[in-house]
Amino acid sequence: MKQKLALINIFLPLTAFVLLIYLPLGNFVVPPYLATGLVLFAISRAVLLFHQQAFFAFLPMLLFGAAMDLHLPVDFFAPYAIDVYLFYMWIVNLQTGQRPWLHPLHIANFAVLTLFVLLSTRALPIPLELLEYSLTPRDWLAMLFVFSPLAMVKSWQRPGRFASYWPLLATLAFIFEWMSEEYITFWVTICSLMSLNIDSYLMTYVDELTGIPGRRALLFRMKTVGNKYSAVMVDVDHFKQFNDKHGHQVGDDVLKTVAMLISKTSGATAYRYGGEEFTLLFPKGDPVELAPHVEATRERLANYDLFPKSAQRKRKQRGQTRKPKPLKITASFGLAQHRPGDTPDDVLARADKALYSAKANGRNRLVIAKS
Repeated sequence: MKQKLALINIFLPLTAFVLLIYLPLGNFVVPPYLATGLVLFAISRAVLLFHQQAFFAFLPMLLFGAAMDLHLPVDFFAPYAIDVYLFYMWIVNLQTGQRPWLHPLHIANFAVLTLFVLLSTRALPIPLELLEYSLTPRDWLAMLFVFSPLAMVKSWQRPGRFASYWPLLATLAFIFEWMSEEYITFWVTICSLMSLNIDSYLMTYVDELTGIPGRRALLFRMKTVGNKYSAVMVDVDHFKQFNDKHGHQVGDDVLKTVAMLISKTSGATAYRYGGEEFTLLFPKGDPVELAPHVEATRERLANYDLFPKSAQRKRKQRGQTRKPKPLKITASFGLAQHRPGDTPDDVLARADKALYSAKANGRNRLVIAKS
């Protein structure tokens, strides 16, 4: 799910961006109040989701729009204004993570943004020698500023991080006059809001550690899937020992591995329920018919050899020549089918009871709740 949403987050905005060149939207008009409202909405979403880079990326649009509404003398193409703006957006897109708002890096952001405002309003005098150089074409510089941050995409981690990149990409459309300013503003705010909304969806419904849907997504699905579903509670056996013996990093590796393997269960969707507990949801099927699929998953997990990253690092140390022993993972399973009048909590409670019966009978087994 996370990979699909990430592809949508990139594919749709880029498709709309390419269409800027071909769509006959020269008379496209966005009311000023709507454009300002969209920008304010994007900024508020960025702040709520702790996307400081998106916040700084939209500040120039807000300031520029406010200046235009107030009929202030603002010229985006004033000498060196566009260069400073591109530099500002470039350094914002090179930043990762969150920092205090008064961090030196953010103070530098505000300083460069102030310089852009002074240049675009022609409030800062420029020596004559520099004015002559400002007429030199620097398209290559714009391309460098726009595309070089893409080398850091892997470090962005969250899809919503693209909300700070779309305003930078939109600068190309503005510089080369591919479309009206109104449509460019509309495009960049809509695409950035889509990125932020995808990010908020992932934060709400997808487990950050394992990458599979979380408990909130499970409960929603159980309420809408119908009345013939079955739920399987999965609990990793002796999980505490992994943390105690090998550390929490290895414990995280175990959870990621379990999520990966149970996600391959035929006909089921895997969810992270919480802690070392997972849930498999079958939208239909009789428990007797579903049991072989669950058993296949249980065996796949029990036969899997996990070599934790920490063990691989120790192997590379001087004097370590033997291959580290793999960790073995087992899990207990409890299956329950929805009955007339059952709520999702009822089904999960019966599946959980069957799960603890499996643990009481030796673990690494499946128990089906009585219908």
